[in-house]
Amino acid sequence: MHLYYCTVMTDSLLRTYSSMGGASEKQWVNEAMLEPHLFLPTEDDIATYGQYYISEPELYAEPADVPKDWVAYNPSGIWTTLDTRGNAQDIMYVRVEPDRSDPGVSHLGKAVARPYIVNPNNPTQALVPYYEAQEIPGEDPSLTRINRRLPVSGKLESVWLLGVVDAQPMPDIANEVGSLHTNFYMGESLNKLEHVATGPAWMKDIRVAAVDTTNTELDVWGRPQTQDYSGNITHVRVGNIEELTAESIAGAPVVHDQLLPIGSGLWGGVNDAIKVSRNKYILAAHRACRAGDDGSGRHYEAVLYGHNVETQTIVDLGVLATAKSFPPGKVKDNIDVDLHDVVFTGGAYNGRLTHLTFGVRDGTIGIARIHRTP
Repeated sequence: MHLYYCTVMTDSLLRTYSSMGGASEKQWVNEAMLEPHLFLPTEDDIATYGQYYISEPELYAEPADVPKDWVAYNPSGIWTTLDTRGNAQDIMYVRVEPDRSDPGVSHLGKAVARPYIVNPNNPTQALVPYYEAQEIPGEDPSLTRINRRLPVSGKLESVWLLGVVDAQPMPDIANEVGSLHTNFYMGESLNKLEHVATGPAWMKDIRVAAVDTTNTELDVWGRPQTQDYSGNITHVRVGNIEELTAESIAGAPVVHDQLLPIGSGLWGGVNDAIKVSRNKYILAAHRACRAGDDGSGRHYEAVLYGHNVETQTIVDLGVLATAKSFPPGKVKDNIDVDLHDVVFTGGAYNGRLTHLTFGVRDGTIGIARIHRTP
């Protein structure tokens, strides 16, 4: 079945989409459960959020410090920080872990989120480890800036917030997930990160954004998985980082139950939230399904949504990229799953939609320039 079911595009984006080719394999989606017309953007939506296309999609070379039979992929967005000499450095966190080329090898409990210096305008430049930021155990890192209130002075302070997924194996089965949750680490600098929150059990794709610069409020998106091959998007606004708890995230309502209907075989989640105004965001996200004759393949695509958190309305701004958008590259070895058709959205550049990072085929790190159509 064809997954590209909801794409409202300008001519430029349509040309980009057409060049991707689309998925040619059988796809395991119950299209009868989908109602894409519910999420078509109006002219006002397009004026508010825009429509976008990519250019210059490229792959970074694998970092030199990655061991043999390991992979580096699924990066965070790129942020600029100052090193100890006062020099600006563009950095991103990257998931680094063993591949699955051998039945006895597992990534569970071994993945790390490792910081690298990156040049977003020159993907031929090598990724260099950034030793002035902490390496944190976990998968699929996300990085952002939020505000906290200092306890004594009451002043607002801008701090880093890093999220990672902690997936641990079963005690006696190395390749079976025994536990999974998202951990959050906060600090005034990236070498002083402390654990501040843990999400609900079995929930990935939790993303956080500061509401504005004048307070400590946070918008939080989640992705509960109530059954296999499922996952819809939830949202809640909390007052501060102390209210970012497993209970507040688990209790968040689904934005729209027909966006990624449970039981349809379609799932997805938010990867980054780019602010448009206090209550409106562009969500850089992913949408996925099983693929192939036996369902052992995966098809992931990068999509954009426009989300009004005040009215809880969401619109589909279209498919931005698939694995076919990028040059040929390394595919993560996995004895169970075919990952050649996977692209996992990373994040923007300093919170602005000028670039996006991607995990490509679960084996490499991609980047592309993002353009808003006139």
